[in-house]
Amino acid sequence: MRSGLGPMLRFGSAVSRRGALRGLATAATAAASGAVLAACASRTSNAAASSAAPSTTPQGINVPFQLWVPAVPVNKTSTALIQQFFDTNFSAQNKGVRAVWAGQGGESGVVTDVLAGASTTPWVVASCCGDWPVIQPFLAPLDQYFKNDNIDVATTWQAGQLSRFQQNGTTYGLPEDAACDAYLYRQDILDELGLPYPDPTWTSDEAASLWRACSGKLSTGAWRYGVGAPFGPGATEGLPTVVSGFGGQFMSADQTQCLIDSPQGIAAGEFWMSLVADKVATAGDGTPPSQMWNGTCVFGTGAEPTIIDAVENLGDKAKWDFLPWPKFPAHSVGKLHDNFYGMLQSAPQPEVAWNLLKFIAIDPEWQRFYMQLALAPPGVASLLEEWYTVMQATAPILKGKQLQYWGTATLAGEGVYDYEFFRYAPVQANNLVTNWFNQAWAGTVTVTQAWTQMAQQINALEAQSQAEQAQSSAVAKNFPTNGKAIASVVPGI
Repeated sequence: MRSGLGPMLRFGSAVSRRGALRGLATAATAAASGAVLAACASRTSNAAASSAAPSTTPQGINVPFQLWVPAVPVNKTSTALIQQFFDTNFSAQNKGVRAVWAGQGGESGVVTDVLAGASTTPWVVASCCGDWPVIQPFLAPLDQYFKNDNIDVATTWQAGQLSRFQQNGTTYGLPEDAACDAYLYRQDILDELGLPYPDPTWTSDEAASLWRACSGKLSTGAWRYGVGAPFGPGATEGLPTVVSGFGGQFMSADQTQCLIDSPQGIAAGEFWMSLVADKVATAGDGTPPSQMWNGTCVFGTGAEPTIIDAVENLGDKAKWDFLPWPKFPAHSVGKLHDNFYGMLQSAPQPEVAWNLLKFIAIDPEWQRFYMQLALAPPGVASLLEEWYTVMQATAPILKGKQLQYWGTATLAGEGVYDYEFFRYAPVQANNLVTNWFNQAWAGTVTVTQAWTQMAQQINALEAQSQAEQAQSSAVAKNFPTNGKAIASVVPGI
């Protein structure tokens, strides 16, 4: 059943709307309750995740779960609004089961609860990015559920959407977000410079020429960049997409080998680093920089909060629109986002957990409500057109804007996930990425030198960490676990 609440977020609030994780920003008007949901996106604490126990009541089973609801904080109003929706819709389909929202997600606390055997652990969890390798071993495989419920994976998701959440051919997670990144660009600045608008089929070479033509010193003394770089040095966000566009891979399929030092990876790095060195591209982190709003940057790319930011900061004061990513030498690409849902193997009733996961990540009822509530894109690509309609109805300035480019790469099967993790030593490996990125950006070493050192050091680190983990596992298998056995080898117990 589709909710009749209508678009629930409106622009124009004076409330600060910068989210901590995804940057999605706006003020929420809850039509059903008449209350305003203050907008700030943040993860809940472990205590919040443990607030709803999977207990049995006279009404049935309480099933705790997590959701990504950007821009909507966990408070009494939002909890009541979301809970009302699940009570009305999910419980109507699953008699005797009440799904209880236990927060926004974040896997470290969930893993701790699982290892401790906590009875309050959510059955369905939500998170993103580097949390995936942490939580994946605790997630239940989903392929048999697809088969049992006759879910056609090929038509439910586009090619590549599930790739992040599969291990050895088995699916453990489902995407929360079907959108890909698009470029936002200032048409008014191109008009001022007498430059043509790029065609949606533009190539990376054509893009680089245009970006160079846009850059330079303004009469005010400020420097105007042609483009904001689509990646940053910390979590390697964006770079895997560019490397793929040049025909290479950032990491091996098993996430243990860094392959960025291939000829394709080096070519991708040199393409962007030359733009950074010439002050054509910012050394940014993938989000359109604030310079987009004051006219000191012409092109930028980022996650869907870019749409909200553009409406709030540019509105009808400037002329602007969206474009897909340019076609790189090997093929077209687009950045996908890593937010995901999964169900824990420890869920007391797996079929109930699966029905809830399916309701959240596949069935259209929640995804339509979610689009209206948070202005965030759906997880199923077939609903992207409805998302565009919701966005345009909420912010009329978007009518006529090319919102379809936020789904083009997904629908074409060209999406590449913008985050790569490292299997055995993620924190240390990420520090190596940051170090060599920064040195390449600063020009203290060449891209070839930086990428070569990065790959060699990461691969050595992964090999060493893998060996250490194997040794630790072997020792743990022989260690006594019950009281009498421990007492036999540990004096005084």
